Amino acid sequence: MRDLIPDLRRWQEADQREIAVATILETRGSSLRPAGTRMVLTAQGDVAGSVSSGCVDGDVIAEMEAVLGGAVDVRFPAYGISDQQAWGVGLSCGGEMEVMVERWNELYDQFIDEIEAGRTVGFASRIDAAPAQDRQLGERPAHLLITSAGETLGSLGHPDLDGEVLQEIAAAWPGPYVRRHAYALGEVLIEVVPPPPVLLIFGATDIGIALSRIAQVCGLEVIVSDPRRTFAREERFPGATLHLGWPNELEGRLSSDSQVMGPNWAVIVLFHDPKIDLPALTLALRSEAFYIGLLGSRKTQADRRADLIEAGFEPRDLARIHGPAGLDITSRDLPEGKSPALIALSMMAEVIAVRHKRNLQPAGKMGR
Repeated sequence: MRDLIPDLRRWQEADQREIAVATILETRGSSLRPAGTRMVLTAQGDVAGSVSSGCVDGDVIAEMEAVLGGAVDVRFPAYGISDQQAWGVGLSCGGEMEVMVERWNELYDQFIDEIEAGRTVGFASRIDAAPAQDRQLGERPAHLLITSAGETLGSLGHPDLDGEVLQEIAAAWPGPYVRRHAYALGEVLIEVVPPPPVLLIFGATDIGIALSRIAQVCGLEVIVSDPRRTFAREERFPGATLHLGWPNELEGRLSSDSQVMGPNWAVIVLFHDPKIDLPALTLALRSEAFYIGLLGSRKTQADRRADLIEAGFEPRDLARIHGPAGLDITSRDLPEGKSPALIALSMMAEVIAVRHKRNLQPAGKMGR
């Protein structure tokens, strides 16, 4: 949903408020988009997002046009692939998915407000409006939203169902979480959407420039910290938040801004200089960051670990450090293997793998 907000805001400013929204309810087998992915369409024909990267989007748009045309309030198209469908409407990737198409309603406005404000939000959609044997037509769906402040808006149609779903949301908090649930009183898609992950880069270097760009494309917010004014410049890091100063000064700034380096943060240290590497690693190790990466050769890694042990950290603390940072995606014997872009790509790949708990081979490395 986050990627749709710029288009939705632009449409609102243009007073385009007749909008249909398609939501993936469930996928089976191979699918390019997960449950919870959305696509939106205005009555003027403007579209944003995708539920399939193209292969069934055209058919879903036709369903959305039918909803906007007033024929029905909600539709539940399902898509799969067969030999006969391979070159027609269907998922050529071989998977299956179910979609709900409905009109935009006021709770969606609150939903995107919470997401845009960077607050965790829970959102539930009643998806059993039609009999299981014929999920093409149905009544207007019901929604329930809960904010990080505990405010509850909307209803799924029955207080007991609302209570069960709120318990499920509490158990899944702070997310991310998207799952379909069947209850005695109804079937519900439950989502918990946290703020985007944050990548903190210590070192406004050439690798840092590439890493910042890749991370933003992948949906992470980026903070770059460096005490060197010559390197920490906005034109080198468009879209990133810059901190000109030392790691301990950044800690004070985060505290004053009520920001906490929590479990949705990743930290990568790029300096190759112990007077900055060590305080940066100290700050990261004292946080709940899900990923801590350190650039440098095996000797550099050993030296930094020895210094951190002397500073009072335990071996189990140092086990959190990924170093040399990055996955082994190329050869250090090839010139391009040491390019800033490929080094940054390998680091971002490792960050994503760790966030999604994938057990991938760490770099061996790329001569870093």
